[in-house]
Amino acid sequence: MKPDAVKRIGLVKRRKDLSYEEFVDHWLNTHAELCKKLPNMRRYSVNLIERDQVEGFGYDGFSELWFESAEALKSALESPEGKTLLADLPNFTDSIHPLLVHDYLLLG
Repeated sequence: MKPDAVKRIGLVKRRKDLSYEEFVDHWLNTHAELCKKLPNMRRYSVNLIERDQVEGFGYDGFSELWFESAEALKSALESPEGKTLLADLPNFTDSIHPLLVHDYLLLG
């Protein structure tokens, strides 16, 4: 079975000097707008975690960026838009842990 997409999941920790509201505002209204400009991205979502439900998890949310292939993802992140996007991360995160996964759509 061939994967339907390559996905970059980014586990995000809020910058400690920002309130949760400031963190969410920047991610959804500034960073997301930059992310939507990545070339050849098929889909994008931001997932905010209900932190009181998962004690000790340590992340405030995660992003999902879908691409046709690992090469398309790499090319997008190396583009001028990708460089601008990555340069914005310190504006709202203390850390991001990217994961490359192969997405298999089993029910759609």
